[in-house]
Amino acid sequence: MPDFTYYEAPARNARELPHKVPGKLHGRDALMAQVYSALKSNKPVGLYGAAGVGKTSIALMLASAYSELPGGALWLRVKDSSLEELIVRVGRAFYDNEITSAEQPLGMVGAVTTTLASQKPLIVLDGVHNLNATSQFISRCAAGLPVMLISNEPLEGWPGVNIGKLDAAPSMDLLRQFGELAANTSEDDLDEVASILDYNPFALRIAAGMMRANKQSPADYLKAFEQIPSSAGASPQLLALTVAFKSLNPALQGIMLLMGATFDGSASAELLSAISGAPQETVESVMKMLTDQGLVDTDSRYNEPYYTLHELAYTFAGTWLRGSGKLDSTREKVRDSLVAYARKYSMDSPGAHNKLACEMDQIMAMARWSADQGDREPINQIVLQLTQAGDFVSERGYLYELLQLRKLSASHTTAFPAYPTPVAAAPSSDLPFEEDDDLEDIVEADEADALPTSVGMVSRPPEDLLEDELDDDLEDIVDEDEDDEPELLSEDTGNVVVPVIPAAPLTPLAKLQADLRTAKQAGDMRREAELHSKLGDLQVEQGVDTEALVHYGDALSAYELVEDKRGELETLDKLATLAVKTENTGAAVMHATRGVKLAEELSDDESRMFLLTALGDAQQQAGESNAAVKAYSQALEIARNDGDSQNDALLLFKLGYAHLDNSDADAAAQSWEQAVKLFQTQGKRAYEGKALGGLGTAYGELERWEEAIRFHTSALYIAREMKDREEESLQLSYLGYACTQANKLGEAVTRYRQALHLAYQMDKRADIVTAVVDLARLLTRSRKHLSIAELLVDDGLRVDPNNRDLTRLKEKLGVDKVAAIGDGIELLPVSGTAKDYAANAYKLLEES
Repeated sequence: MPDFTYYEAPARNARELPHKVPGKLHGRDALMAQVYSALKSNKPVGLYGAAGVGKTSIALMLASAYSELPGGALWLRVKDSSLEELIVRVGRAFYDNEITSAEQPLGMVGAVTTTLASQKPLIVLDGVHNLNATSQFISRCAAGLPVMLISNEPLEGWPGVNIGKLDAAPSMDLLRQFGELAANTSEDDLDEVASILDYNPFALRIAAGMMRANKQSPADYLKAFEQIPSSAGASPQLLALTVAFKSLNPALQGIMLLMGATFDGSASAELLSAISGAPQETVESVMKMLTDQGLVDTDSRYNEPYYTLHELAYTFAGTWLRGSGKLDSTREKVRDSLVAYARKYSMDSPGAHNKLACEMDQIMAMARWSADQGDREPINQIVLQLTQAGDFVSERGYLYELLQLRKLSASHTTAFPAYPTPVAAAPSSDLPFEEDDDLEDIVEADEADALPTSVGMVSRPPEDLLEDELDDDLEDIVDEDEDDEPELLSEDTGNVVVPVIPAAPLTPLAKLQADLRTAKQAGDMRREAELHSKLGDLQVEQGVDTEALVHYGDALSAYELVEDKRGELETLDKLATLAVKTENTGAAVMHATRGVKLAEELSDDESRMFLLTALGDAQQQAGESNAAVKAYSQALEIARNDGDSQNDALLLFKLGYAHLDNSDADAAAQSWEQAVKLFQTQGKRAYEGKALGGLGTAYGELERWEEAIRFHTSALYIAREMKDREEESLQLSYLGYACTQANKLGEAVTRYRQALHLAYQMDKRADIVTAVVDLARLLTRSRKHLSIAELLVDDGLRVDPNNRDLTRLKEKLGVDKVAAIGDGIELLPVSGTAKDYAANAYKLLEES
């Protein structure tokens, strides 16, 4: 496990979400309940509405609750993101190098599906959606998981909740809360402010931030509002931004405009410092003031502040720069600073890698902009710096991005992203104004008139701002002096030669799809069935199980039309097996039951055995263990009649679990004892170990603890022999429990410590917490071990600060320690860390 945390990783508490969670939402309880109702059913739900209506705030409140659950909240910002990009970002989020190192991310759909299914996070997709990519990601990778889609426009095919403006009373409450207004504030003035801003949450939040920063009353704000030239059709968001912007001092105005020139509206404090030439401390101070006023959102990436303009503020600042003729020149300054930044951190060290990862979103956005400008040189420089940064690309999972950069640098006419992507959904046009003219009208009208300083306003035209000094620290943000421009290439570097990546040959999938089109045109239904089946087989190999189910379903329909019973049977077997794999239990039972009847009709005992096995698997998933016992037993009879010892052993193995879940531990033990003998004969050590572990569990259910310990110990050593750390960890946990029940407390402590060590090694958060809870509870039986138990609990809370078991243990330990010290108990000293305590016990296992 690396010693860094991806900023894309799932949030495990509210503080790790990409935006600050609002303390309270006014007037949104009914909407919150409506969205949560869909989420708790593990269904996707959209939050739709104009920019600034508070979609993100609602999502944050819900995500903060999910962040306390084991799966956390995976928040992915999207900007016409392709399916490939989403796949790679999930790989980074869960530290899966197999996914991030794939040159063809689409081949990792199965791995992503498995990862998400095992982790079970809430997924938030926030931004401008590529409709096809978003739809495929949800259906192929995130089926059965809670998903929130945040978008200005409804996404076709996905249910959603329309978020509108607030009512009058909640609007006034919002102004009071964020404006920190006095209790005797005029209700009429509050109502008028809310009314002129059309009860829009973003506009209200900006107005409240301005009132708080300038110590204004609503009456003062109304006076400032009257100074803004009227513009027909201007939105409340635009008006609120204009009033707030003109109230800022030059330093704040300059940095806000600078943020508007970045390529995606975000940047780190260090990058902003490099662009502006101001000290980083000054930048951070200025950004804090903008954050307090609601114009900027502050996040943390690799323990450093990272800033993002609200999309409306970003559009506002960019439009203002464009109107003053400064947008392109300022963007060139940002581009050059990014290249210099990448050169500065083009080295092989964790700290440098953090810096590069922090700005990769900005780097990719800059590369797209440069390609659109026909300027490949900055992209070449970035490619060079990334490839010279040691193992940054492979270790941090940015192979996909590097390949995109290479393709962009090879030809600026290449579409981005370079992998084929579906047609994007139209980006939202719901801006705070219809066209730039509205904003320019407001800017240009009476531009030379001084604004009243009594309400904290500056008296200079903002379009002249970038020509002046902001203050002693923020100097000449868009200084055009070439001597100050970052050097793009050292004299001895030369141009980077980037090979053109040749077009990929026709893939097996594409060939089968072409053959299928031909068969359909020829009306060859039997050929269609065969090709659908082959396509399903190929997609199973590629891990695209959802797509495979569709093709198998089409194959089954085609075989039925041509009355090919053998084809039907083979397809039903595939459908039942895959439905079990994807936990589509109802479909699995249906296909397997139908297949069993058809196999009987065709006198095909082998297919009947496999379908009965799939039926038993599906019934086990559904919790119908009694029915599963019946299905497995019938399949076992067929295997034995055919002398099939391989399937005999596997069915006994499955039958043992069904018996155990059916509360028949004796029958489970009998099945596993037979399975162990067969696996030993067949040389299947891994299965032998798992069956021995099953025997340990069965004897534990029978409270025959000595035998349980013996079987779990045998299973443990086979797991170690097979280097199966998951199974080894499981058996150590079982041993800890069995030894506790057998009153072998010293051995129980050792086993739990060893299990904890493996959990740390594999970075399994849930396993770490479980092992800490089990071990700490055991240690509290001995009062002299209370300090050690407290050390473990503290580390468990570091992993999961909101775990209730750990919180209760922490409180109990505090009381128990005081009592123990009062009773004269000498507590064992604590040395090292919880990880050291676990590792020391594991050494005993390694030496045995």
